Order: sequence, then C-alpha cells, then structure tokens
Amino acid sequence: MDSLLNSCVDTCGSMCAVSADDSRGYEAACYSAGSTSADVSTDSMTTTSLPDKIESLLSDLMSRAETGSFEVLNYALAVLAFLAATALALGFAYSTRYGKRKRQSVLNDPVNEFMGSGMLSMINLDQLKGIGRWDDRLTQLLKRWGDFVAMGNHPLYIILLSLMLVVCCSSGLARLEVETDSLKLWVTEGSTVFQERTRFNEMLGPVDRLERLVLVAKDGGAVTRPSYLKEAIRLQQVVANEVTSNSVMLSEICVKDAENSPCQVNAVTQYFQNNMEHFEVYETYGLVGKHLTNCANAPERADAAVCSELQAQLNASGSSLPTSMSDCPCVSSFGMPMSELQEYLGGFTLDDNSIDTSTYLEQATTLFSTAMVMNHQDETKNADAIAWERSFIARMEEEAKDNALYDIYYAAETSADDEFAAASNLDIVFKAGTAAFLFMFVYVVIGLNHWKVDRRFFHSSKIGVGFMGVSCILMAVGGTLGILAWTGAKLQIVTLVVLPLVTLAIGTGNIFLILHAVDLKQEELKMEQRSLFVGLEDNDFGIHEITCVLLCEAVGHIGPSMILTAMCECCIVAFAAYSAMPAAQWLAGSLVLGLAASFTLQMTLLLAIVALDKRRELSGTYDVICCKRASFARRPCLSEDETTTTTQNSSFPGSAFSMPDLNLMKRCVTGYVHVLLKKVSKVLVLLVFGACSLVAIVAIETMDRGLSPTSFIPTDSYLHSYYRAVDENDLSRKEFPVYFVVEAGYGNNRENFNDLANDAATQSKFCSSKEICDDLSIPNILNALAAHGDRNVAYFKDDVVGSWLDDFWGFVNPDSECCRVDPKNDYAYSPLRPEESSAEYILERASVAPSCLNDASDALSVPQESFMSLVSMFSTAATGPLCTYAAGTRYHGQLSIDNGPIPAMSSRATVTMNGTGYGNDVTAFAYKVLSTTEASSTISGSQEGAVTAYSQAQYIAKWISDETGVDVWVYSPAYVYLDQFHSIRRSAYVVVGLGLAVVLVLQCVALGSYGYGIAVTFIAALTVVQVAGLMMPMGVPLNSLSIVSLSIAVTFSVGFSSHFARLFAKARTITDDSGYAPTGDACVKKVLTKLLASWTLGVALSKFVAIAALALVATPVFEPAGNCFFRTLMAAAVCSWLNGAVLLPVVLSVAVDATEGRVRDVKPTNEEGGEYSRESPLSSYHNAPLTK
Repeated sequence: MDSLLNSCVDTCGSMCAVSADDSRGYEAACYSAGSTSADVSTDSMTTTSLPDKIESLLSDLMSRAETGSFEVLNYALAVLAFLAATALALGFAYSTRYGKRKRQSVLNDPVNEFMGSGMLSMINLDQLKGIGRWDDRLTQLLKRWGDFVAMGNHPLYIILLSLMLVVCCSSGLARLEVETDSLKLWVTEGSTVFQERTRFNEMLGPVDRLERLVLVAKDGGAVTRPSYLKEAIRLQQVVANEVTSNSVMLSEICVKDAENSPCQVNAVTQYFQNNMEHFEVYETYGLVGKHLTNCANAPERADAAVCSELQAQLNASGSSLPTSMSDCPCVSSFGMPMSELQEYLGGFTLDDNSIDTSTYLEQATTLFSTAMVMNHQDETKNADAIAWERSFIARMEEEAKDNALYDIYYAAETSADDEFAAASNLDIVFKAGTAAFLFMFVYVVIGLNHWKVDRRFFHSSKIGVGFMGVSCILMAVGGTLGILAWTGAKLQIVTLVVLPLVTLAIGTGNIFLILHAVDLKQEELKMEQRSLFVGLEDNDFGIHEITCVLLCEAVGHIGPSMILTAMCECCIVAFAAYSAMPAAQWLAGSLVLGLAASFTLQMTLLLAIVALDKRRELSGTYDVICCKRASFARRPCLSEDETTTTTQNSSFPGSAFSMPDLNLMKRCVTGYVHVLLKKVSKVLVLLVFGACSLVAIVAIETMDRGLSPTSFIPTDSYLHSYYRAVDENDLSRKEFPVYFVVEAGYGNNRENFNDLANDAATQSKFCSSKEICDDLSIPNILNALAAHGDRNVAYFKDDVVGSWLDDFWGFVNPDSECCRVDPKNDYAYSPLRPEESSAEYILERASVAPSCLNDASDALSVPQESFMSLVSMFSTAATGPLCTYAAGTRYHGQLSIDNGPIPAMSSRATVTMNGTGYGNDVTAFAYKVLSTTEASSTISGSQEGAVTAYSQAQYIAKWISDETGVDVWVYSPAYVYLDQFHSIRRSAYVVVGLGLAVVLVLQCVALGSYGYGIAVTFIAALTVVQVAGLMMPMGVPLNSLSIVSLSIAVTFSVGFSSHFARLFAKARTITDDSGYAPTGDACVKKVLTKLLASWTLGVALSKFVAIAALALVATPVFEPAGNCFFRTLMAAAVCSWLNGAVLLPVVLSVAVDATEGRVRDVKPTNEEGGEYSRESPLSSYHNAPLTK
C-alpha cells in the first residue's frame, strides 16, 4: 500500500497526499502540483503532532466515553448489606433467646377462645375501627354505591346506560386508522432530531436508498472461489438487467455520475467491473485469484502484472483482450476504487483491525453487494424506485429458493415500511386479540368456579359472570380505542396489540376480588343468620334485600383498595408518557384511558351483573340458563327450635356457625402461613430478597440502551433473516454516515457562503490543503479525530474526511483536465468521458475547450460572477482517470444551492460559464464521516455503542462551533432512532421516581399512616429494581417501551400490596382491654388467610395468563418488541407476587413486632370479648333482622 499513487502526481486535493519519499499518507496536501501554494515539505506531511486543542478535545471525548464508575455505590451497598445482615443476625439471636417470654396477641390468647389464633377467620375486619378518615368516608360512600346498584331495577338501568355509553364510544372504531409510517413510532414530528432530518432532506436531499444483497456460501467456504464469484456476478446482472417494474430498470433510478454512466454498485466483484465477459477472460486463463489479490492490494490502479501475463497467453492463443479491459482495470465500472474490503466481504471473526487482504480473500464466507438508488424528498418521485424495489424483493425471493451455492438474503429501502404496513393489518390484530380474549375467558371461567360435577354445579357456577366480566374489559378497550379514533389520530400497532392484553392483565384481577368479596360476605352472613337463606327462593323481597346487603358490604370491603389501586395504576402509567418515543407515549396514554374505563365499567356494569347473578343464585335458577330453576332449590324451613339452637351455639350473638372444612387451597394457604411466620423463615426471606435486590442493582449498572430496528416487523418477515445474516457476517455493520452540516443562517452563520470564492478568511475555516487553511479548520479537526482518535473515543472510522472546497480548487485549476468549457455552446461545461484517458483525447479536448480559469493562481480567488457556475459544474461532474476532483458521487448529498439539493447527476440541465448554474447562493454543505459503533447489535436490540457515538458527535459539533465561530449541527439518518436513548436513563429515573412518589402519597393518605405507605412504596420500588436487574439477562435493553413495562411492574406490585396493607392496618386496630394491638404475626396470618388464595388465583395467575396471551398475540405481529413486553411483564408478575406474598408480610410482621418495645403479660378477656363485641353485617346494614 506504499506504492506511488500515479493519480496524485500533478494534482491537489483532500483525498490525495504522497510525500516526496513515496511514503503513503492521508494528509491534506499536494504533490508536484503546479500551484506554488500546493508545495508542502516532507516534514510537514510526515509529522503526526496535533494541536493542543485537538489533544484537549480527545481528552474530553475520552472522559465522556468512559462509563460512569459505580465503585462508591457498590462499596456503600456492600457496607449497607453487611450492617443489615449483622442487625438481622443480632435480632434473630435476641428473639431466639428471649422470644419465648414475649407476649402473645389477644387474638392468640388461649384464655379467650373467641380471639384465639384458630378463630381468626371469624373476625370481620370491616366492622373494626377505621384506619383513617379518608378510608372511613370512602368505605361508607362505596357501601351506599353498592346498595344503590343492587336496589330494585337499578341493575337493569345501569346495564342499559353503560351499554349505551360503550356503544357511543366504540362507534369511533368505524373511523379507526392505523399508522403505517414506522418512523412515527420512533420520533415525534416536533422533536429537534425530526426537524433536523426534515431540514437536511430539504437542503441536501435524503440519503440515498440502499438495495442490498447478502450472499453466504452454503458450504462455509470462501466466496472468492471462481465459481462463487461468477454466481455473484450473475445475480447482480439479474438485478441490473432483469428486475423491472413498469419497464423501469435499475439504470434509470440509480445513483451515477452521468446519464450514460454505470450505476454505483459496491461489491468485490467490481474488480471485474461486474462484467461477466471480463470475468470469463480471467477464468479461462486461470488468473481470477491473482487478479483479485492484486486489485485488493491496489484497488485504485490497473493490474499491470496480470495484464502482461494475460496478454502473453492471449497472443499465444491468437486472441485479444476486449477493448473495455485493455489495461485490466481494478476500479469499478463507475470509476471508483473498491478499497473497503470489510464492506464487501465478511463472515469470519475479526480479532483486530489490522487484518491483511489475504485473510479477507481466504476466509470470507459472505459477499455483500449494495446498489445506490436516488432518493427524493418528494415521495411521489420515489414511486418508480419503490415499485422497482418490490420487484427486486420478489425476484430475489425466487432466486433464494433454488440457488445451489448461496444462501441469499436481501433488503431494499422500502422493505421496513412495507413489512411494518403488513404487520399493521387490522385483520391480523383483530384475530390475535380475539384469540387472546377467548383464552382469558376460559381461564376466568375455570378460576372462578369450584369444579365439582354434580347437579348443583350450574346453580352456583359463575360462567355467565366470568364471561361478562371479561366482556367489560373488552368493552373498555373498545371504548378506549373508539375515543382515540374519534379524535382523528392514527392508532399505532403497539397500542392495538398491547393495550387489550395489559388491560386484561390488570383488570381481570378485579373480577376475582369482587366475586370473592361477595362470597366472603355471604359466608359471614350465613354464619350469623343462616335461617335467612332457608326457603329464600320464593321470597323476592328477601332476595333483593340480601343482595343489597351482600353488594353493600362487599363493595365497602374491597372497594377502597380497588379505587386506591386504580388511582395509583393510572398515575404511574401516565408518567410513562414522559418518554420521547411516540409509541410509548401513545401506549401509556391509551393504557391510562383503558384502565380508567375498565375500572369504571367494573364498578358499574359488572356490579350490576353480579347483583343480577346473585339474585339468580338465591332464587335457585341455573347459571346461563336463567329461566330454569334447579330441582333442589326448594328446601324445608328450619323450625323455630332449630333456629334458636343454632343461634345459641354460635360464637356470635344471633348467629348459627359451624366451622367449615377447609378445601385444598385453604389448607395450602394455612400451611404456607405457618411456615412463613417461623423465625428462621423470616430471616431466610430477608436475606434472600436482600441479596437478590443487591445483585439486581449491580446488574442495572451494566444495562444497555437501545431497541432493535426490527422491533415492529412481523416475525415471519424475510428482514429478520437478513438482519441476522448482517449481524453475524458483516464486519462493517456497525458503521453509519454522520454529516457535520454548515448551514447559512443557522445560529450566527451568514446568509450565504458565496464569499468562499475569494475571501481567504472564510476559506481558511473550510479547507485543509492550502497554507491559508487554519489548523483548526473544520476538515482538519474531523480528519484529526478520524486519524488519531481512538474509535472508542470519537467513534469515527479511521478514514479521510473529504473537503469539497479543496477538491473544488483542484477541479477549477487549469493544470488539471477537469474543468473545460465549450465556446461553441455558450461556454457550457464540456464533460469528460470517464472511459477515455489517452493523450490523444486530452489534446483533442484541450484544442476545442479552453480551461475554465486562465491561471492556476485564480483557483483561490475565483471571480464572484463565475463562482456559482463553477460550483454547479463541480457538483455534477463525473470522476474519472483524468479528473479525481469532480464531486460526482463523492459529494452527492453534501452540497446545497438556494436551500435545495444539487440536481441529480443525470440531469440534462446545461451549466454555462458565468451563468447562474443551479442557483444563486451556496446555502449549505456537509462533511461526511463514518461513525463506528462497536457495542451495538441489530438482533439483540442493544445500541449502546451507537448512542454513545451520537452523544460524542453532538459534543464534537458544539466544540467545533465554539472553536471556529461557525455554527455546525450534526445529522445522521440513524439519529432519528437514537435520539430517544440519549436521555433514556434520566427518563427512566423520572418516570419510576414520580410513580413511586404518587404511590407513597396516595397510600399514606388512604391508609392513614406513613409506615404503611412507605412499606407499599418500598415493595413497589424493590419490584422495579428486581425487574430492571433481570432485563439484561433476559436480553431486554433499556428503552421507552421497557420503561412502560417498568411502570406496569409498579402497578402489579401496588395491586396486591395495597390490599394487603389496608387489611393489615385494619387488623392492627384491634386492641385488648389494656389497649394493646395484636402482634404482626397474628395480623399477617389473618390477612393472608383472607386474601392470598383469591389474589393468587384471581390476580397473579390471571396476569400470567394475560402475559402469555400477549406473547402469543404479539409475536406474530412484531417479535422483538413483543418479546420485550412479554419478558419484562412476566418478570414483573413473578417479582410482584413474590414480594407481595412473601416479603411484604415478613417486613410488616418484623417491623411491627420489633417496635413493640417491651415484653408484657396479657390480661384475659371475658367470654364476650369485651371491647371486641360488634354488630353483624346484617345489623350494621339495617339495624333489624330480615323477616321472610
């Protein structure tokens, strides 16, 4: 690579620099150029010293690139863990030594059988002293509401009004539209990065469309074998010549230097110009490998050695070379050298960045081919390109089926949008959602009923209620989507898929809780006045009254916790809309609306349905078939003596109770509580959960940011295979273009840059090859960062940054053959023929077309009247052997005239000398660098490296603006997707922090105690930490969607913790004659016995079922994002259950017992319970017994 570059001799440009001793160096300089200003000494070219400010910049970038150190935090956690473990050990030892003397709760006192531990289930917590003013008022209000719903014909009116409201809201579904622009899922139109994208596209034109082939050898061998190269050329010729759409071929839409020039297609087969005839010549004489090696080592030159050998063999056989390969060229068919082997070959492990060309050629198992197609800001002008791309995909799909040598993977620019639009098909979403609801309905029906097949089953079953309960959630979802559709907003696929299932996961638990509360109150009422239920089926008034009592007491029992939980859930999820990603914003907003609607319908429509079902059950009719009465419904009435006997034997005044047999679930709960409340169990629980939480915190420290670009692509899409192949084989896959844009009128910049024609002060900031150029000019800064900066610091590829102004000077220099005008055509630009390089052609062209400028010294001081016409000639001129300075495809998309992009290279517009060219002003230009992102992956979704590169580029642009006085902004197409991750950690802290703060405030107000509020909030925070710690092992990076998932994790935790804490607080209001409250163990046992079974079956397991349904539904629509939700929410469901059912009882028990302060004796109570006497639920409702 240190051979003399002939193309550099007598030329001057930013891409070309060779020192006098023939040492290759990529420095902005000139070699043997005619201009005196181009002379640069060897010393100045070989020096590697950098200005102090560049060194300072690199130092700043290095400090920014370093990940934050968590050593102090880890040490603090270690110390805290040690202190906590020590305190726990000492507490355990003290408790073991003195615990036997510790007082027992009055509830466990053997003297008082009524208050004994075996009779805890008989205590009605709803009749105890309230835990706070807010709770008392809310309980009374909800009792009145339950009574109102169940009274008379109110259930029918409520059902009718609810259905009317649902129909009105859901009618908006007729206007439902789905967002098919995938970009709008990632970034809002009002964001800075989106506006920069729009401004860049308008000024400089959109980045070229890419059509790509990935060819992987099926046998795992090298793709540089002749047969494989030949097949690769054939496939590319198929793409170029046989893929058509409405008679449009690749040559009509591709990027090229001139109208008749070949398309720009980057591939290693360009060493044979992608020409089958050329390749077969080398193949015939066995020179394929040698030519390939020579070209890989010197891609910018002709292969003179092979050409001589080939010519000798041809002469011996009496044949001749084709005219198009007279010098055995290595440059591509469009005139550019293929010098980046890592972009054309891959499929092997890259241990370092110094692999030689022979390794590439010997080990590469994958060949990449990329065709560049023109892209337009006006989407209507892209219609032909899009149609061609779809034909390309269809043809490659056919080729992939039958190809014997290659596994073929392919993608076009329109692929992602087309596949996303396919995933947004409402039919697919509807079918998947229907299947999920049916799945949940089956579970609810199974979970609500005690399955014992006998004639009584359909009398007490809850099939109808279960169906209507799930239907209420379905109505809430339909109403939510309808309301959103009424606003005219296009709904996003994420919302359509996730909203129903998350609403199901959260809302289904309320169905179980409401029905369990009604059953509980019915059992309590039966214990007190069993006679009320004898012969009730013929007493319509009694049925209505008992139904009112049951609904009144049930809603008062569970309603406050449900309202508190719903408020917390809505507030927590609402804060998730703080995210910068529209998909997450819409999902969070729709979830808030959906959860509120679901809760509202459950407190109205579902309660009315429960009231009617309870009437049906009490009247003795069957479930579902309500018109048929059970044959066993009529029962003989109890005699007066029997009624009196049962009442006197009751533990409660006026009640008839006999201890029922415990079913299997109750036995399990009793055994679980017994084990959990042992001291050893408590210690183990605290140690295990503490250790897991510490490990989770450490895991969070290494959490990556990002979201896979394939997140919203259907699972069965060919793009998944393509991205997987790229991720596994492409050695340059982590590179993307970055543009540092200098825009007229931006910040403090001038209104145009026409003074670049002859103003040395202005020129000095934008050039690198002349003595007038500042050391800290923009191209010099970028070149220094690319050449000397660690790619893990500046994240720039070690490459030359093109400077258009330097190449413009070389273009207009009369010593070169680039710029000549035709006097016979009004001095219009006389284009070079790229295929011509002979001396005869040079002389002929010079004789009829004079140079654009008369003297080389005029290059730095172009007349103002000539500047715009020369810039126009330069920007659309084709490169070739005689002119390496022309902008051509090199600066395509990097120059703007009159706030618009330069016309296409194939434009027929004529540019005349001293004319206006393509406009009046140079209004913007960009410097292009390649950003490297080593720590990113398309498949896994981690984009940590790309996010850091984005942050570094932003800092570099600001630094350049400060140092040069020229305001610069940075843009890359990838930044549209990366912007949200720039501050994603701060967003996560804000969202979770605000959510926990709301939980703390609401719980403290509702529970009337800071202690219980802190306990619930602590459990919720611990759940978030544990779920976040599990995200990395599960392969879920931090992104806006995972923040929504973390918010939902908080709601899962609060759902159980808030119910448990409220009932625990009520149990603590019991006091004996001395004013002492029961122990924590007694309260825990009471609450868990009451709540755990229904919560586990109805809430926890329903979440698992809904999340499993989410996986089944989301995976066919979009796999990566679906898996993100599935894994995170499943972890949230598991952690919330474990923390709520295991850790929270232990924490409250230990906290209560540890704060008692002293050991004291228990005073016995009387048989009636002293202070514990209370009224029955029935008497508390009407103060008089019901009569038949």
